[in-house]
Amino acid sequence: MKYRLYTLVILLVSSNVNAITITEIEPIHFGSVSAQRDVVCVMSQFGVISGACDATDSDIVLGELLVTNLPRNGTVEVVLTGSTNTSLSYVPVAELTGAKGGAVLLYNNQPVSIDTTGNGSDLTIIIYGSLTVQGELSLSGAYTTDYTLQVNQL
Repeated sequence: MKYRLYTLVILLVSSNVNAITITEIEPIHFGSVSAQRDVVCVMSQFGVISGACDATDSDIVLGELLVTNLPRNGTVEVVLTGSTNTSLSYVPVAELTGAKGGAVLLYNNQPVSIDTTGNGSDLTIIIYGSLTVQGELSLSGAYTTDYTLQVNQL
């Protein structure tokens, strides 16, 4: 049996001077997954699905966030954190681009300091990762879990 899965995003923003803004461009979607407990579905940085998901599902999409209003030549701390509920556990991984040092990988609950460019250009974050079925799923509807992206000006 396969069930539709969606993810939600919770965004936290903190800033000392200007209001850093996080905008969800595209919510991550794992498509359909087997309802069996403890199965894992993995999405790669290319949006390729493996494991207990239906890799042919047309709803599969990488998540995308845009971080704007960054300080010029400043430093921000970025933390990406997954979550677990009674149905699903989500462990996100992401690729951040637009920083002074180039692309940076973000891993679950591991703070990373990012140097911003002289013109305060935007950061783009592509979200993927792994989803584990924690409990029995039913045919009653879509299941969701979330993640948090926190950006703090240092």
